Amino acid sequence: ISTTFTKKILPIVMALLLWPPITWAAPQITRIQFKGLASVSEQSALSRLDSAVGKPYSSKMVREDIKRLYQSGFFSDVRVDKSRYKNGVSLLFDVNEKQIIGKLTLKGNKKLDQDDLIEAISVQEMEPLDPAKVAETKVAIQKLYEEKGYYLVDIESEVVPFDEEANQNELIFHITENKPVKIRRIRFLGNKKYSDKTLRGKIKTKEKGMFSFISGSGKLEEEKLAVDQQMLRFHYMDNGYLKVKVYDPNITLSKNRKAIYVSIPVHEGEQFKVGRVDVAGDILTTKEELLDLLSLEAGEIYKKSLEIQDLQKLEEFYGDQAYAYANIIPSIEMNDDTQVADVTYFIQKGPKIRVDKIIIKGNAVTRDKVIRREMRVVENSFYSKSAIELSKMRLYQLGFFQEVNISTPRGSDENSVNLVVEVVEKSTGTFSIGAGFSTLENFIFTATVQKENFFGRGWSGGVSANISKLRQDIMVSLNDRYFMDTDWFLGVSFQRFQSQLNRDFNQNRFGGTLTLGRELFDFFNLRFGYMIDDVSVTNFSTQVPQFFQDNASGLTSATFASVIYDKRDNRVSTKKGFYSSVGVEWSNEYMGASNEYIKVRTDQRVFIPLPGKFTLKSRAMAGYVNSTSNRPVALFERYFLGGINTLRGYDLNSIGPQISIPSGATGGDTPFTYGGNKMLLFNVELEIPLYAKSGFYGVGFFDSGNSFGENQNIDIRELRSDYGFGLRWQSPFGPLRFEWGFPINKQPGEPGVVFNFSIGQSF
Repeated sequence: ISTTFTKKILPIVMALLLWPPITWAAPQITRIQFKGLASVSEQSALSRLDSAVGKPYSSKMVREDIKRLYQSGFFSDVRVDKSRYKNGVSLLFDVNEKQIIGKLTLKGNKKLDQDDLIEAISVQEMEPLDPAKVAETKVAIQKLYEEKGYYLVDIESEVVPFDEEANQNELIFHITENKPVKIRRIRFLGNKKYSDKTLRGKIKTKEKGMFSFISGSGKLEEEKLAVDQQMLRFHYMDNGYLKVKVYDPNITLSKNRKAIYVSIPVHEGEQFKVGRVDVAGDILTTKEELLDLLSLEAGEIYKKSLEIQDLQKLEEFYGDQAYAYANIIPSIEMNDDTQVADVTYFIQKGPKIRVDKIIIKGNAVTRDKVIRREMRVVENSFYSKSAIELSKMRLYQLGFFQEVNISTPRGSDENSVNLVVEVVEKSTGTFSIGAGFSTLENFIFTATVQKENFFGRGWSGGVSANISKLRQDIMVSLNDRYFMDTDWFLGVSFQRFQSQLNRDFNQNRFGGTLTLGRELFDFFNLRFGYMIDDVSVTNFSTQVPQFFQDNASGLTSATFASVIYDKRDNRVSTKKGFYSSVGVEWSNEYMGASNEYIKVRTDQRVFIPLPGKFTLKSRAMAGYVNSTSNRPVALFERYFLGGINTLRGYDLNSIGPQISIPSGATGGDTPFTYGGNKMLLFNVELEIPLYAKSGFYGVGFFDSGNSFGENQNIDIRELRSDYGFGLRWQSPFGPLRFEWGFPINKQPGEPGVVFNFSIGQSF
């Protein structure tokens, strides 16, 4: 290396190598602009950028900004132009906005509600119009219709301008529903033990039939099919086929898309009998006592329904011993060679549970004490499952509540629960006022106030008035099931009745009743009391025999007593249960009565719930009255049948023993019905829900009965019968009844059909 390089060049090179590096500063962003914005605000667009005025320009950052603008879903195209501006860089984002759905419209949907469709679809108003979401929406709508059996539905979408300045459009879905496709055939694959017909009777899904337009059969609903699989499985297991398998249904649409074919594959397996039945685990008493509770028996065909009953009985047994969380698990050991199944119920009793607090919810009107006094469980007592169920039943029976639910969340510690009694109150009062016109009574004024829960105290009573030219009927009543917060019942009533409706006489009555009573044990009541009734009968026609005219008026002063067993689920609107009462009434001279008699009566009613929310109702009544003096039983105490509450195919009070009265000097006789001292009556009704949600029910009925005089014996062959139908409405003004009765073996002079109308329950 030369001396010149060493002395002159090398120091320069070293200096350059050691000098700090020179950096070129990136230009700053001095302006950001947008072009093409319509519905999206500039502020909203800026918020999606990392680039900002004052920041150094970066091509990488701009590329990320473009990506974020695309991801927002509002833009179909984004371009960026860069230019110099005020010693920096100006960015112009040139965008094309997607169309915005300013309005979403569904047209042509008649079978599905607008709200149900909107809830299921993907697109929403004020969102960008996305073709993929539009396609998803069409599929979702199609699926909703298919669930309702509409497989031929056509769906088209249309976009029309809505607000051009804001780049908004209206998205319209045009729906052509066409006719629903019905199930033409349901068949089963692999079934050998049971025919297709038998299995079709076990499921809810039905084939299209002649009356499908009424019954709604033939519809294909996926949720219902899923339930059908469980029902078929239960049917087989309830007949011993423990290894049955029910596979998912195969659904086929015919080539013309007008019929559906459903096939359900099953594998039945072998039928098993019950071998040994046993209990194991925590035995409270003895095995023998627990086994006596069980319904499954060795040697019998295994039934799933009996196993469920056994579990319920064991749970109730342990629940009544305060073991609220007893865990009972059935174990089934099957022997494939002998087709025998051994059943063992394994019991884990858990800890004893106490009731911490009883919490009442939902009672806006009814006072807490009205609910608490029906409870058969109290705070700080041991838990009892059957007592809780009994409490729930008693609350329903009051008729004050539409729903009663009792839950048992944990209490203050792990060995206690709170009873949360949540009720949904219903209207328990009716008020009506009106006027009408009758060919018999001319102008009629009516007013009624009836209440089952006065002031939320559980009192029941009412005031009613029916006033016309020929009738004045006023009644006042009040009942308290827990008088003065005791277990005693108190009821009072007063009635004023004046009538010229009977063609044979006029009648005036005034009286009242005082009733006391007590519930001796659950559902069993004793009632006793006093009744006074002053009756005046005048203006007799020549049809009334002098014998009855002489003994028509008088004072009734009577004591009475009755025993009642009432296990109806609801006293106001009964759907199941039964009612039984037997009573005796005695009017005698020691209490100032001129009408002396003894009367015995019984009333038996049964209510049976049927599938489809139908209710079968039956009633049997019998009565006997006999004079205890030398006077005959007065007309107003005798038994007359006919009318809406007895025999609905006959005119009011037209059925009973009769005598013939000469109609005039020219001859000819007219029958006079004087009523019997013995009575027998049977009623059967089938109540059919028409539109239960609004309180509309249909009814078909059959009645049979008669009354018999002192010189007659009760003869079943002499009963008069009728049948008919009607319409009932649980209206805001009270229960309304419209019924048409047709007599069987109509006698001369009797109408062929009788129309009845009434406000009130049947029985």
